[in-house]
Amino acid sequence: MKPFHIILRYGLDPFNGLEENYRRLLDFVEESGIGEVMFLIAPEERSQGHVTLDEIKPWIEAIQRIKPLLAKKGVGVSLNPWTTTYHAGRGRHLHSGQSFRLMIGETGANNGLSPCPLCENWQAYLIEIFCHLTREIEPVAMWIEDDWRLHNHGEEMGFGGCFCEVCLERFAQKTGEAADRETVLARILAGGTPHPWRTHWLEHAKESLLEPAEKLAAALKQEAPAMRIGLMSSIPDVHCVEGRDWNRLMDLWSQGDKYLIRPHMPPYTEEPPIQTPPTYSRHTLANLDGDCDIFPELENSPRCGPYSVSHAYSIWEIQNAILYGAQGITINHFDNMGMNTYYDRDFGKALGAKREVFDALMDLELDDRKARGVKILFSPDVARHTQTANTASLDAAQINANEGSLKELQANSVAWSKVFYTLGIAHGFTRSLEGDDILAVSDQTLRCYSDSEIETLLSRKLLLDLPSAEILVQRGFGALIGVQDIARIPLEQSPYSIEEVDATFFGELEGGVKARMCAQRCTHAIGVLHYAPGVETLSTIKNAQLDTLFPGSGLFTNTLGGTIYTTCYPLDSAQFYMAYFNRVRQEYWTKLLFKMGGAEQTIACEHPLQVHAHNLQDGISIAATNVIYDTVKRLVIKLPSSDIAAKTFQVLKKANWETIRPKVSHSEDVATLQFDLEIPTLQTAFITIRR
Repeated sequence: MKPFHIILRYGLDPFNGLEENYRRLLDFVEESGIGEVMFLIAPEERSQGHVTLDEIKPWIEAIQRIKPLLAKKGVGVSLNPWTTTYHAGRGRHLHSGQSFRLMIGETGANNGLSPCPLCENWQAYLIEIFCHLTREIEPVAMWIEDDWRLHNHGEEMGFGGCFCEVCLERFAQKTGEAADRETVLARILAGGTPHPWRTHWLEHAKESLLEPAEKLAAALKQEAPAMRIGLMSSIPDVHCVEGRDWNRLMDLWSQGDKYLIRPHMPPYTEEPPIQTPPTYSRHTLANLDGDCDIFPELENSPRCGPYSVSHAYSIWEIQNAILYGAQGITINHFDNMGMNTYYDRDFGKALGAKREVFDALMDLELDDRKARGVKILFSPDVARHTQTANTASLDAAQINANEGSLKELQANSVAWSKVFYTLGIAHGFTRSLEGDDILAVSDQTLRCYSDSEIETLLSRKLLLDLPSAEILVQRGFGALIGVQDIARIPLEQSPYSIEEVDATFFGELEGGVKARMCAQRCTHAIGVLHYAPGVETLSTIKNAQLDTLFPGSGLFTNTLGGTIYTTCYPLDSAQFYMAYFNRVRQEYWTKLLFKMGGAEQTIACEHPLQVHAHNLQDGISIAATNVIYDTVKRLVIKLPSSDIAAKTFQVLKKANWETIRPKVSHSEDVATLQFDLEIPTLQTAFITIRR
C-alpha cells in the first residue's frame, strides 16, 4: 500500500526573504515527511485581483528555483492558482485590459471582480494563465480553486447565481420567455410546488460552470497530458443550489483518470471536537461514482499556526480523513504572506512523529462506500424539489429588498450525521433506495422522490425527523408511518418541558428513577404527532407539572413490512445541541437501533466518542475517537454478535497491530465488547475484528 501522501499548500512569496523561505521549507520537508508541495500563486492577502502574466513571473521564477531541490528529496510540485472566478472582491478590481463581463448577484450588484463564468474573455484569460503556468512549472497536478462556483462571492451579491444579461438571455432560451432578474427569482423562490422555471435555472447554472470547465480541462490536457487536474469544493447542499453535477464535472477535470478531489473539511479555526465531525467531506465523496484520490483540506486561514489549530487537533483531522478513505491531505497551516514557517516551527516535527501511524492506517484500505451502520439518504437534486416558506410568488419590491434569496433552496440533507457522530453511532451515506440498512432522512429530502419510490422507502427501516414526517403526511402516506396528523406548536403556546422515555422500552433506572431528557430547548416549535393505533410510543412530552402533552417519538410496523421511527423534533434548530444530547439519549438510540434490526450497527457507549466503522474484506475496522476533555477509562462497543463470531481482535499501538482480548458479553444477539484501553482527548482507538 502507498504511504499516506501529505501535500503542503504553500504561498512562496518571492518578495519576502526568499532565501530564508527556501531554507525553512526544505527543513519542513525533512521534518514532516510530506510528499508534495502545492504552491499557491499570489494568494489571498498577496492577491491583487486576476493576475497578469507580468505579475506572476516572479512567483514562477521562485518556484522554478526550489523545484529541483524538492525533487532531490522525492517531493513533487503541484500548483494552485489562487483564483478562477475570484472568491470575493475585498476591494480589488479588474486590471487594465481585463474586459470581463461581471457576475451579477441575486441582489443586482457585482463585487467588481468576479466574472460571469460564460464570459468568453475571462475563459480565454484563464486558459492563457493556467497553460502558461503549466508550461513554466510542469507540475504533477493543477488544482482548481474552490471559487469554481456561483455562490459566496461577497455579501453585496447575496447568496449567489449570475443574473447578467447573457445569463438571462440563455435562461430565456430554456423557458421561451424573457424575464428580468426580479421575475426569475420570484418564480424560482415561489412557495408550494416548485415553479418549472427552477429546474430550468438549475440546469442553466450547471451548464455555466461545466462549459468553461470543459474548455479549460481540454486546454490543460493538450498542454500536459500526464498532469492531473484536481478540484477543491465546498458544501454539497450549497453546490446543489447551483445545479452541480458532481460526476460530469469530475469527468471533465479527470479526462479518464481517477478523480482527484479536495473535499471541504471545516472548521478553519479549532472548535469543540464533539461538534466538528467531517460530515461535509463524506457527503461530497458520497456524490461521486468514480474511483477517487481523496485529499481533504486541513485549512486554518487566515490566522494560521497554533493560534488557529493545535497540533493535536490537526492530527485528529488527518486521522479522521484516513478513516473515510483519504489517500492524503492538503495542509494550509502557514500564512499566505511569505512568512515561511515562522508561525509554527514545530508543526513539521508533529507531523513526522505520526507518519508511521498514518501509513499503518493506510494498510486497512478503507472505503467509505463500505461504511457500517445507519445510512443517511440524500439526493443530489434536492434544491430542485425544496419548497420555500414563501406563501406565494415574491414581487419585485421584495426581491430588491433582499427578502428572497437562493439560500432558501439550501437543504440540510445530512443533519442526521452530526447527531450520529455525537452519539457514537457508526453511519454512512447513500443515494440508493435499495438494501436492508436502516435509512435516516431529514429536512426536505423526501420531496425528491415519486410516490412509488416513497413506498419502496416505507417498506424498509426508516428514521424520520419532524420535517420528513410532515412531508409524508402531506403527501398522503400518514397511514404507512402511523401518523394521522401533525401540527407544530411553539413553546409560548404549549409550555412543553420534558421528554420522558417509556419504561417498557428503556427500562427503569436504579431505584425506580424515570429516564428523562430536555425538550423545551431542542426546538422553537415542536411537532404534535397524533399517532394511529398500533404505534409503540417510545417517549412522551410533558410539561413542568408532568402532565402528558403528546408523544415524543414512536415506532410503527406498516402493512408494507416497513419499520418507521418518528420524532417530534426537527434537527439542529434552536439550542438543539445543548438540549438534545445526553447519556439517556445515547442509551435510547442504542436500544432503538438494535430493536429495529441493527444489522452492522456499531455503537460506542459509556463515553462521548466519534465512531467510524467499515467492512473489510476479512472483517471489520472500528475507530473510536475521544472528543471531550475527560480521558476514556475503558472502551465499550456494541455490535451484532454474529459479527464477532470466530474472530480475533487487534489494536493499533503506536504503528503496530497487536492482539487484544476484550471482555465479551451477549444479550439478544447483541455483543458488548469492553476493551481495557485508556483514550486521552483527541486520541483514537483503532480496532480490527478479523478472521
